[in-house]
Amino acid sequence: MKIKFCGIRRLEDVAAVNLCQPDYMGMILSGGFRRSISQEQAQRLVQEKSDAIAAVGVFVNESSETICRMAEQLHLQVIQLHGNESAEQIQTLQQKTGLPVWKALRIGTLEELEAAGTNPADCLILEGETGAGIGGTGVCADWELLARHSWNRPFFLAGGLQPENVLEAIATVSPTGVDFSSGIEEDGVKSLRRMKQLMTLIRGA
Repeated sequence: MKIKFCGIRRLEDVAAVNLCQPDYMGMILSGGFRRSISQEQAQRLVQEKSDAIAAVGVFVNESSETICRMAEQLHLQVIQLHGNESAEQIQTLQQKTGLPVWKALRIGTLEELEAAGTNPADCLILEGETGAGIGGTGVCADWELLARHSWNRPFFLAGGLQPENVLEAIATVSPTGVDFSSGIEEDGVKSLRRMKQLMTLIRGA
């Protein structure tokens, strides 16, 4: 089970991530969101992270040129798109960067679920319908709906996952990985205690 900790903003967050060793560390690189950081901040976080943890840059409706430039300058290992990016842009980024491109999709209906299966992204991040919110809202996906689809591609389950419900979510949906943001926070900041709790639950260590 792959694990991603997202919305990392501070050097203290990276220190906690390094102690816990999830597979991926996500940073919000588009402006205007509560967990957004600048490119300069991201550079410092990437420099401090463990080599064993892959750096994921999360972008919302940015141009392909901007994403390619930041991916190269920050030495990102994964590009995650969290807006209204088209299939064509996903394929352009795959070709230009050679990096895995992940796409976050809000799934609220069976039709949206079936359409997700044709998305050209290397991996999907499936979350619940959150209205105007972009990730980290704490809103759970409809696990029973997601479980109705037979997946033959990698996907992460996101949205409202926390120590209290993650094992039930994994058992119900059987994702490739799980993605946490608000679920590893206390009072709005990343919590080493919550991170450790999740790692123990999922990996037993």
